[in-house]
Amino acid sequence: MAQPPHTRLLTAAARQILRPFGLFQRGRSRLWLDDHGWWAVVVEFTPASSGRGSFLNVAAMWLWCEKDYLSFDYKSSPGYDSQPNDFIAFENEEQFTPLAEKLALRAADEVRHYRSLFPSVHSAAQHLAAKSPMGFWDAFHAGVACGLAGDAVQANHFFAKVAETKEQRDWIQVAVALAQEHCRALEDLAGFRHRIEASIRRARSQLQFPEIDDIALK
Repeated sequence: MAQPPHTRLLTAAARQILRPFGLFQRGRSRLWLDDHGWWAVVVEFTPASSGRGSFLNVAAMWLWCEKDYLSFDYKSSPGYDSQPNDFIAFENEEQFTPLAEKLALRAADEVRHYRSLFPSVHSAAQHLAAKSPMGFWDAFHAGVACGLAGDAVQANHFFAKVAETKEQRDWIQVAVALAQEHCRALEDLAGFRHRIEASIRRARSQLQFPEIDDIALK
């Protein structure tokens, strides 16, 4: 089935701008990924529920949670949220082509921003530990990052915050149990890193990311 013209133009713009920047397209979707081994930048040219065109949604995703779907885990760059006035509407190909290119350029700017934030797990730990307000998953991710950075005290602090939740939904309790296991594993930081690396490799497999030899967790 042929793609709608606005989707085709968005894909062409992303291939021209994002692919040389190191991103790859997820299948034939409007999702593009910037893979850093233990984390990725997710770029989505988000469709509207009505009307032809696109929003833009860009965020960091941590790969130490095993799941088979993409998530927008950490957003910080200006303009990351899809707002009504950010919608690029398709009227015709001539009108939409430069707008699609502009959107892809903005995506590249945001990818560059995230790359500058998280060159290492130590940088991730610093940013995640300072996040405010801090929700359930924020605390979980901060705990993992601090553990990878070698700060067992901070990691224990954040995993304890995860365990404080009163939520009883199944997926919440699974995450709480995992945080408690991670907390016990912090007694051996090298073992903790191996544990998280194994989780990352399983997550990459579930997400159908390419296999890589080295995951830089130091």
